[in-house]
Formats: sequence, structure tokens, C-alpha cells
Amino acid sequence: MNSSSPRTPPSSVPSPTRLLEIATTAAGAAADYIRSLDRDHLSREYKTSSHDIVTEHDRASEEIIVSELRRLLPTCRIVGEEGGERPAAEGSAEAEGPVVSFYVDPIDGTSNFAAGLPLFCISIGVAVDDELVAGVIDAPILGQIFSAADGPAMLGGVPISPRSTNAPADALLLTGFPGQRDALEFPELAARAHVEIHQEHSAVRHLGTAALELAYVAAGWADATALASINSWDIAAGFHLVRQAGGSIRSWPGRDRSDRPAHLHPAYVACTGPERLDLLDALHEQVQEVRDADL
Repeated sequence: MNSSSPRTPPSSVPSPTRLLEIATTAAGAAADYIRSLDRDHLSREYKTSSHDIVTEHDRASEEIIVSELRRLLPTCRIVGEEGGERPAAEGSAEAEGPVVSFYVDPIDGTSNFAAGLPLFCISIGVAVDDELVAGVIDAPILGQIFSAADGPAMLGGVPISPRSTNAPADALLLTGFPGQRDALEFPELAARAHVEIHQEHSAVRHLGTAALELAYVAAGWADATALASINSWDIAAGFHLVRQAGGSIRSWPGRDRSDRPAHLHPAYVACTGPERLDLLDALHEQVQEVRDADL
């Protein structure tokens, strides 16, 4: 389990505020592109299955973001959903010392986007040597921009007021756990978890975008979100938002190294306040036990 908190980045790199400005500018450029599209006539392709799709606009959005990030901080490292890792330039100060990494999801919620639903977003998290220092989540059709650097999390430039996590009987969850991947990996646990989660909590909703679910938890619009199979570009910005809004995150390393930072882990439970929802944590402990047994 990882519950580390962000630290102040070294002085040799731009400040968190400046890094947030860079990320926000890049996300805004992609948002402008997306808003210009005719979303009633979108084509789709399949990556690994019909549950994992991509459109030409995911790639175009990422290229816009990468171009802006390279323009504003040429030596940064970029980890994108579509383009993979683009290392920091060799010989640069960042390549030799502290590395600024941008974790980019150009369209999180592609299935929603391709279907015409407005529940999708651009997510850019910023880390210095793998410690998150800034993040922005821009939902271009909804007109919602969530952001945070080293101060409070913001929605549209207005600070988000922290709140406590409701007790299970009053808690609203935004989660796709257990999902299709989970049902294939640990079918018995997934089936039991589905029943227990719905019985324990007041309401469960799945938005189809991990980044936006994290943003809504940070905003206090939901009590928790959780997933057991996720990628860094989906959650880096959202993790930072939740923490800066006063929320709490637990993560689990899966089959990889346990000393990696939380946003590089595949499983997590994020709550809007410091109070935890014990069932969600317990179920993810059980997921980790299943994965440990396979090592």
C-alpha cells in the first residue's frame, strides 16, 4: 500500500504554479480542438477489445498536448496514453537531474466521447522525480476545469472546500470496480465485490472516466472512487486534486514493485475526506492478496 504525500520540488525546476500553467495551456489547446469537432460523426478503432477503443481524435489531441508541452518546457518527459513515453532530451539538465514528467490522457472516457456523451476529459498530471506537484482535468463540453498546484484544488479558479467522507449508508460512489478486466482476472472475488459494494453503500455510479470520477470526488460531489486496474495517465492529475482538496488515497502495487509512487500503482481507493470506506479498502486488500499469490 502507498499513501505518500507530495513534497516540494527541487528549485532547479519550474515552480508547481508554473508547471500547472504549462499543463493548463496544453489541456486548453486540446479542449479547443475537441470543441471544434462534429461529434455526431466519429469513427472508432479497437485496441485490445471492444471495451478498449480509440479514435483519431485521441491521437490528434495528444499530439496537440505534446506539441504545447515541448514548446513551453522542451526538456520535459511525457508519458501519454497513445504515444507512450517520450523521454526528457538527452544532455538536458532535466535528463541529468530532476525530471519533470507530464502524464497525459488526451481523452479520458473515449467510449463516452465516441457515443456523443459529454462525460469525458483531458487529464494532465505533473510530477517532479515521480512526486506529483500539479494537475489539471479539463472537461471541454461540460465547461469544467479542475486544477491544483501546491495550494488548494480549484474548480474554475474557485477553491474547493474540503468535506468529510460520509458513512457508507449515505455514501455515493463513482466507480467501475469491479469491471470487465477484474471479472476475467479474479471472477469469484469480482462477483462477490459487486454485490457487497451495492449493498453497503447508498448509491453506486460509473461515469466511464477515471479522471473525471477523481475530480468529482475532489470536489466533494461523491464520497469515493476506486479501480483495481488502471494506468498512470488516467489518475495522476486526479490523485493530486484529491490530495490538495483534503481527500485521502490508498493504493496497491499489484504485481509490480511496491516502492513505486501511488500514481504508478494499478489499484486505488480515493475518498473525498480523510475518513475511509472500510469495505472498499478491504476488497482491494483482497485483490492484492490474489495478485501476490500469483507471483
